[in-house]
Amino acid sequence: MKDNMEFYYINTDYINYLKTFQDHIYDNDDKSFKRPYIGVVFKIDDFNYYAPLSSPKPKHKYWKDGLDFLRVENQEKLKAVINLNNIIPVHDSLIDLVDMNSIKNTDMDYYNLLLEEMIIIRKKQNIICKNSRIIYNIVTKNRSGSENLIKRCYDFKLLEEKCKEFILLNNK
Repeated sequence: MKDNMEFYYINTDYINYLKTFQDHIYDNDDKSFKRPYIGVVFKIDDFNYYAPLSSPKPKHKYWKDGLDFLRVENQEKLKAVINLNNIIPVHDSLIDLVDMNSIKNTDMDYYNLLLEEMIIIRKKQNIICKNSRIIYNIVTKNRSGSENLIKRCYDFKLLEEKCKEFILLNNK
């Protein structure tokens, strides 16, 4: 794993493919922006897991950091949220590093927002990685007493199989 997390774009066809098997996978494109993912939050077997970065909603104003939810805030202003229950496995061939220089040249406001978010995320890198692993282990081992968390999370083993399947289908 790299020393610092980066923003990545994930292949939209792959995201759409996963959406046919798992409810509530985030749309990859919003208006003219592609959703950035934070990665790599952790690696298991052949999979790197990535966490979607989301714009804050009014309901998030009152939410506190928890095992599967982290606030990205600066000076008590909420900039974004990370829902670790929505991490997804991704093969290296399906990601592209976000080109911050290209964004800087076309949309300075968005560039500044992403830069500010990345600084905050890197400060929380250890907790992001630690919590992601804990969540993965709870969900894949179906630990009793964690039913509410498991309901909020994706089926990671299913998504791993679908990731392999997608790679095979697209390499033919």
